[in-house]
Order: sequence, then C-alpha cells, then structure tokens
Amino acid sequence: MKMLGFSRRCERRDGRLIRQVVFEERSILPVSAACVVASGVRETLSALFGEAVVMKLYEPTIPTPDGWSAIGRDATIYRMRSANADAAVVVRPADASALAAAAFGERGARASALSSLERTVLQRTVQAISLHFGPICGPVANETSLEPLADLQGFTTFFELQIEHPIRSRIGVALSRDPLPQAHPGVAPDELNDLPLELTVQVDLGRHPAAEIAALEPGAVLALPAGALGGALLLAGRTLALGECGVHGQYYALAIDCTPTGRDEPDV
Repeated sequence: MKMLGFSRRCERRDGRLIRQVVFEERSILPVSAACVVASGVRETLSALFGEAVVMKLYEPTIPTPDGWSAIGRDATIYRMRSANADAAVVVRPADASALAAAAFGERGARASALSSLERTVLQRTVQAISLHFGPICGPVANETSLEPLADLQGFTTFFELQIEHPIRSRIGVALSRDPLPQAHPGVAPDELNDLPLELTVQVDLGRHPAAEIAALEPGAVLALPAGALGGALLLAGRTLALGECGVHGQYYALAIDCTPTGRDEPDV
C-alpha cells in the first residue's frame, strides 16, 4: 500500500535540512499481529532451549526485488501453507547453526554445514514456531507440513525476529500477501435517531437599499415587507426546507411549504 512518508535524502535550504514528502510502499500487516507471533515464538524457543529467550521484533516491510534476493541468499527456507496466505521461515546459514546448536545445549557461535541430524532438529524447531503464525496468515493446523523452498519469489511482506539471549540468531518470516484491510460496518440510519442536531431558521427580510443598510445603528427600525416572510430551515449551512415565518401561539415559527431541490440557499 502507498503511504505518505519522507525521502531518505536531505537537502540544505537556508541553513535547514529538509526532506521531501514522498509516497512509499509499506506493509499493512499490523505490528500488533507480528507481536503476537513473536511472543508465541519466544515462549516456544524458551521451552526448547531450557531458559528464557530475549527477542527483538523488526517492523514488517515490503522489500525490493534486490532485497528479497539478499534475504534468501544461501538461506534455509521452509514454506507453510495456510488459509489466508502462505508463510515462509527464512534462516541464514550462521543463524541455522546457532539454532541447531542451541537445541543441543550449545551456546557458542559456530558456522559450519549442518549435519543430517541438525537439519532435522532445525526443521522441527521451525515446525514448532510456525504453529504461532495464525494471527498473520490464518488458522494453522497442528500437523502443518513444511515445504523446502529454493527462493522467496512471490512473497510480499517480511519481518524479522532477532534472538538476543541465550544465543544470537535471526529468524525471518515472509508472507505471500498482506492481509486485506478489515471492512468496518457502516452506521445504520436508525442508530442516528437520538442524535441531537442544531437547526437554524433564516428569514427573508426582502430587499433594501445599500445606503439604508449602511445607516443602521442601535435603536433603528427596519421596515419589513407586508405579508408573510419567507424563510428557510438550515442544517450545518445546507437548506433542508423552505416555508413562511410567523407567529404560532406564543412562539415564532416556520411553516414548511416545500423541500429545496439541489439548492443550498433560499431565494432572496
């Protein structure tokens, strides 16, 4: 979705740094939904590692084509199919080694090719954390199967979970599409029945010479035309109805004759 933002480049004008206003592509994935996922992933990893996990969430973005290439380069990628969108878990080589080692109680950093056993452990770890993806891609079955992927072609949104303790590692999450904006129900006319509105009556006092109007002062008397006075019923400046002004009982009143047809002001 195109959203209003500021360019990254600054220009100096009259001693001030100014950034131009631009429209940029941004993900509409709610940060709150990504936070729910991050919380579930943190709890699952804490149980797997046997100690509390400290994690940082990076805001969802829409990477450029070059960005997607950099994210998926040499990474281990698993796709999970769900009701509303496909999700992919992206783990780079160093991060995969750290996750696999942590599952065996090792905390030291190492970067080496994973053994067959370590690849199985990594896949089961991804399987476990993917069960928390419901808030971002729809209901997830308990027996979700993961599919290995070679690249991230066709995915649109990406965010990262950075593990800061007890190991240093990152887990990327990609979605095949942003969630659709939620439609909010409209207001039914019946719901406005008790809403108070301020109405105004405008009286047609006829035509008078400009000199006579300019000479008015406190206490002056302005002669009104004989007969009934035309008037209009206004709401927020718009004419609702036309009629005649007069006295009804002890009150000034407007007797409505008709409703206006496409006019905002009554005839004078």
